[in-house]
Amino acid sequence: MEPLATGNSLDFSAPHVVAVVLAAAVIGLIGVATRRFLLASGYELADLGRQLAHWVAFRVLRRRTLPASPWICARCLSHNPLGASGCYRCSALRVDSEMMPPIGAEAPAGPGAGRSVRHRRRS
Repeated sequence: MEPLATGNSLDFSAPHVVAVVLAAAVIGLIGVATRRFLLASGYELADLGRQLAHWVAFRVLRRRTLPASPWICARCLSHNPLGASGCYRCSALRVDSEMMPPIGAEAPAGPGAGRSVRHRRRS
């Protein structure tokens, strides 16, 4: 029985071998380019999704109704919480003593805001 292929019959310059090697190289280059494109577009799509979620959340939060700011008593200038119907310091009713803060007046700020002098902590 004679061998199917001998050393003389293997010729790597044959047209079909060159065609197979070139086809494999082209398929490899297309695969690398496709993988790069998919990775880049995946990151861009993820960024787009995060930006869209941020935009939607921002729009929803802007649409909700925010509570009114705390009111200031006209008699003693103390800051009172929203739900208070009267001033906690001088007991004036809210409808009678609610006012806008005076222009140029320094409103109390900080953890002791609105407390009377004798209730503030000494530093």
